[in-house]
Amino acid sequence: MSPKVLEAGPYIFWFHSYDARFENRASIHIGRSSQDDENDAKVWLEPEIEVARSGRRLRRHELRTVLAIVEENQAFFLEEWHEYKRRAGG
Repeated sequence: MSPKVLEAGPYIFWFHSYDARFENRASIHIGRSSQDDENDAKVWLEPEIEVARSGRRLRRHELRTVLAIVEENQAFFLEEWHEYKRRAGG
């Protein structure tokens, strides 16, 4: 299960269950109107915000928009990530 963490306009911010189980760095996936791992952007939340992959659906200006949302919500995302990772057994 890959839970949705936040919706902002057409953007969905979600955690990938694989990441929570097998990666040490916190990350969030961002899609437009859906959760699609193959096409969505992925952003590292730590040690600093960094684009892991830009995805196929977000245009450059949209990527800038979602990065600003990630910056505004970084503490919330990290808190949720660590709780989700703990529950996922990662």
